[in-house]
Amino acid sequence: MQRLKFTVIMLILLITPKLSHAASWVNFPTSWDIGQAFAVSITSTAEYTQPVVTWMDRSISLNIEAGGAGKISYGLLGSDVRRVKPGSYKIFFEFIQGGKKYKASGNIYLRAREYPKEELRVSPKMVNPPKKELPRIQKESKLIGTALRTMTTPRKWTTPPQPPLASITLTSNYGKQRIYNGQPRAGHNGADLRAVTGTSVRAPFAGTIVLAGNHYYAGGSLYIDSGNGVITAFFHLSNILVKKGDKVTKGQIVAKSGATGRVTGPHLHYSLILGGQFVDPIPLLSTSITKMLKNGNVQQVN
Repeated sequence: MQRLKFTVIMLILLITPKLSHAASWVNFPTSWDIGQAFAVSITSTAEYTQPVVTWMDRSISLNIEAGGAGKISYGLLGSDVRRVKPGSYKIFFEFIQGGKKYKASGNIYLRAREYPKEELRVSPKMVNPPKKELPRIQKESKLIGTALRTMTTPRKWTTPPQPPLASITLTSNYGKQRIYNGQPRAGHNGADLRAVTGTSVRAPFAGTIVLAGNHYYAGGSLYIDSGNGVITAFFHLSNILVKKGDKVTKGQIVAKSGATGRVTGPHLHYSLILGGQFVDPIPLLSTSITKMLKNGNVQQVN
C-alpha cells in the first residue's frame, strides 16, 4: 500500500506542469528636466524583498505594497538645479526574490531647463557674514546634511501632497539664480509662497521631524522625513510648533510663517528633497505617483 502511494505521488509530480518564473519590471523615464521630480517603480507578480534604487550615487530603500501586477515599490527622485549638469545619468534597481538578487539599470538623460535670474537687496551680513558667525553656519550645515541623509521605510508620503498653505501664490519660483546685493549666488532651491507672518503651515505628508531650529540663512527651519528619501522643508518661520522626533500627520499645522533669516519680507519658503536632491515642489501639488509613472519607460527584469 505504501509503495502504491509513493508511485502515485511520483506520477503526480511528473505530470504537473512547472510553474513559470515570476515576471518583474522596473519603470523610469528616459529623459527629464533638471530640477523636476520624477517617479520610478519596481513591480513583480511574486513576493520580493529589499528593493533599492540608486540614483546620483545615493541608494534609496523602498518599501513593498500591493499593487501593479502583484507587488510594487514606489519611488520619487529628481535632480538639483544647483549641482547637476545636463547629460546622461545611470539609474540602478535591485531586489531579492527566491533567494536570488535581481538587478536592472538604465539611463536617464537630464535636459537643461531655463530658470530666470532674480536680483534682491538684503542685509549685507546675509551676503558676507561676519567671521564670528562662521562656526554657527558650519555647524548648521552639518546638521542639515545629516537630516538630508535620513533614510527610512515604510512610505509615509502619498500623492498629491497637502498644500502647505490654504492659498498658494508663488512669489519666487524654484531654480531662479539669486543675485544678492549685486553678488550672484546659486539657484533657488525651493519655492517662495506669499504668506503674512503668522500664517499656518501644514505638513505636505505624514512623517517624522528630523530637524527643527533657528538657522543663520534660513531662519526658523523645519525638516520632515516621510520615508524613501522624501523630505520636505520650510524656512523663515516665525514659530515652530513641533520638535525633532515628533510624528506628524498629513495636513497637520506644524509652524507659522514669518520673515526670519535672509529675507526681503514675510513669506514661506517650501523645499522638496528627494534622495538628497532639492527639486521643484510645485508641480507635485497637482499630480500623483500613478500619473507620473505613465510617462515612464517599462523594462522587464531578467
